[in-house]
Amino acid sequence: MTAETITTEKPEAAKTVPDIDIARRIWLAGVGAYGRIYTETQGAVEKLAASANETFDDLVAKGEEMEDKVRKTLAKSPQMEKVTHAVESATAKAQTFSAEQRTALEARLEKVRETVTETLAPWNLPAVGQALEKLTAQVEALTAEVAALKTEKAPKAKAAKETTEA
Repeated sequence: MTAETITTEKPEAAKTVPDIDIARRIWLAGVGAYGRIYTETQGAVEKLAASANETFDDLVAKGEEMEDKVRKTLAKSPQMEKVTHAVESATAKAQTFSAEQRTALEARLEKVRETVTETLAPWNLPAVGQALEKLTAQVEALTAEVAALKTEKAPKAKAAKETTEA
């Protein structure tokens, strides 16, 4: 190897090491930035969490103050009485209308129930069973009456036959 080759080889080796070192340092800078952002964010989140209840309570108190101011302003307004009366009137009308509609709906539903009951009566098996039992009892009673009449007429018919034969 010549002196030129040795000198040429050294700078390449020297260049490779710093390139790896620079890449590693860039990587470490990125990781460091992430760590820094994470730490700062954690601190902000902890502060926010600690002050969240206090902030909420402050907002509620401010809201109550604003509500009181609005109520006082509206109470002083002559238009407020008219608005209150109009709202009460509309509410009463709506409730009356609602009650009337409910009554009308219930009447319609009752008519539908009656119609359905009448329409389905032939298929109402318990009712058909009761009607069949009544009819069976009537048939049995009539059969017994016919049998009794036959037995009464039989001796009279024999006697009448015997008298006509004699």
